[in-house]
Amino acid sequence: MTAVETPEAPVALRKRGAALEDAILEAAFDELTEVGYTAFTVEGVAARARTGKASIYRRWPTKQELVMDALERRLPTPEQCGVVVEIADSMTTVQALREVAEAITSVITSPAGDAMRSIKCEAMADPELARLVDERFQAPRRQFLISLLQRGVERGEVRPQAATQLVADVLPAVLTHRVILQREPITAHDISEIIEQILIPLVEVR
Repeated sequence: MTAVETPEAPVALRKRGAALEDAILEAAFDELTEVGYTAFTVEGVAARARTGKASIYRRWPTKQELVMDALERRLPTPEQCGVVVEIADSMTTVQALREVAEAITSVITSPAGDAMRSIKCEAMADPELARLVDERFQAPRRQFLISLLQRGVERGEVRPQAATQLVADVLPAVLTHRVILQREPITAHDISEIIEQILIPLVEVR
């Protein structure tokens, strides 16, 4: 009597290349949102992605770089983060600043912005993380705002001394301060007040 052969259980195919990178980034984002940056570990990501730590370190030498790439995958595009690509010729500097403020607010108060806000707080004690946050997320927005202010100078709407990095950082700083530290919602009225009481006096021609 011959033994009855039982079918072998299917063997899960090991992810490679782009599929493995996608799995690692998804696992990293899940790890980040569930345990936070401080408790975030490469070991935890490896377990979620069902891969080895070596596979992760070959692609991301540091924890900070892995976190940044995971965030970049999930966060809104630069355009949605307040970096407006094109502005109509008829739009004034004040109108453009209002649109930028609304775009930034919609991001930092959304579920996708929760992780980013948490990372910014953690970056206060992590210089390398702070550098990456600024390089990847804040620098493009800052450069756009400087360009917007320079456009205003050319139109006679902004004084030349105001088209600087320092002034460009004011609007996002006020908005994030209100959300992160004061824990208050930002309404359309609030945006108007910020533009009229802070931005216009700061940049207007004197």
